[in-house]
Order: sequence, then C-alpha cells, then structure tokens
Amino acid sequence: ILAAPLWATEANVETAFRKLYNFDFAGSQAEARSYSARQPNDPLGHATLAAAYLFSEMNRLQVFSKDMFEEEKVAGEQAKRIGQEAKAGFEEALRKTKTTAEAALGRNGKDTNALLALVIATGAERDFAALVEKRLKDSYYAAKASQEYALRLQQADAKVMDAWFTRGFSEYLVGSVPFFLRWLMKIEEVTGDKKKGVSYMEKCAREGKYLKPFAQMMLATIYQKEKRWKETRQMLELFAAEYPENPTVKKELEKLPKS
Repeated sequence: ILAAPLWATEANVETAFRKLYNFDFAGSQAEARSYSARQPNDPLGHATLAAAYLFSEMNRLQVFSKDMFEEEKVAGEQAKRIGQEAKAGFEEALRKTKTTAEAALGRNGKDTNALLALVIATGAERDFAALVEKRLKDSYYAAKASQEYALRLQQADAKVMDAWFTRGFSEYLVGSVPFFLRWLMKIEEVTGDKKKGVSYMEKCAREGKYLKPFAQMMLATIYQKEKRWKETRQMLELFAAEYPENPTVKKELEKLPKS
C-alpha cells in the first residue's frame, strides 16, 4: 500500500486551518477529525483539532473583541462560562498530540512535523489558560513547554517561521504579567521584552504558515491597544483578504477609526 503523498496530507490540515480562520469551527473540527481518523499517528492532525477547539471558545467568549492580555478579576467566573464539552475535546486532542508527537520524536529527535505539532498544541494549551480562562500565571508551564519546542524546531529547521509566533507570544506574555511575578516565570531565552515579542510575531505574520493568520490577529489586538490605528487596519485587512468569510474581523474593521 502506497503512503499518501505529502501534498495530500497537508491539504487536509491546511483545509482545517482555512476553515478555522474563517471561523467555521464545526467544519474545521470535522476536517481535523477526518484527517486524524485516516492518519492517527500524525500529531499535526490532533494539534489542528486542539487549535479549532481553542478558537471556537475564544470566539464564543468574545475574546477577540477584548484586551486579550487583561487578566480576569474573578477567574472562577470566567471558568464557569467555558463549555465543558469543548474543554474535554480540547484536552483529549492535546493528549493525542503529545502522545503521537513524543513517539515520533523517540524515532527521530529532529522530526519537524512532530515538533511543529507540539508547538501548535502547547501554544494552544497556553492560550486556553491565558486567553480563554484568563489564568495568566497558570499558563506559564504550557508557555515554557511551547517555547522549548519552538527553539528545538528552529534548531531542526530554521525555515519554519511558525516558531517565531510562539517565541514572540512568550515574550509578550511574560511582559504582560505584574513585574513582581516575572522573576518566577523563567522561560528559556525570554526576558519579557514586549517590543521584541511584537517583532518576533511580525516575522510569523509575514512568513509563517499555519500560525501566520493568528499572528496577524494577535498583532492587530496589540496595535489597537497601543492606538496604532493605521497598523491595526493594515493587519486586519491582510487577514480579511485571505479569509473573507470571517465575520469577526469584518466587524473589527468597521469599528476602527477612519483616520
């Protein structure tokens, strides 16, 4: 039996991500599940499903329309609003990603597909804690793991630009916690420099693949927070041109100041 060609493998994952960024979450989840049913040992399929669950919850809780890095005053109240079925599905997708990826890395420690899957999955784990559940401090361990995988991925293949999103997010996340907590958040090659974090995410927003649109959305949020309206609009317009069916980005563009 001949193995499926690489382009066929990627097409399914890419379709799932395209549906995700158009905010067709049910379609994205269905595509990821279908792919993983055919390729159960490919961690990238499971990581894609985890990302679809993450974005679905972020959209349901209107995270994209808020200050993503502002910690909820009462985190418990936020947690009550999180869909338990979605959280269970998210955690199962994470588990499968980690199991299959670690098995692949056991065979080849520089398996870029496995490392990328772990970057995406642990990044989603970090974001679920930080952006959905509003538990910035609790997102630390996932952020640390995601950073380590991103560095390993860059060592294995420096051309995989998605790793820059994780590195940039880690910088910005640490820079967003209260100063007295930063000394507790020891993450490899991270100082909490927000400007550096933005520059790293900008690399992914220009040249990334699976995480490129997420980087664009994140940067638009950061630019908007800093009242950099022109750059906010430019970033959202880039996203909207590629994913015209996304309703949230359209609304955010309409709300921006005209000047």
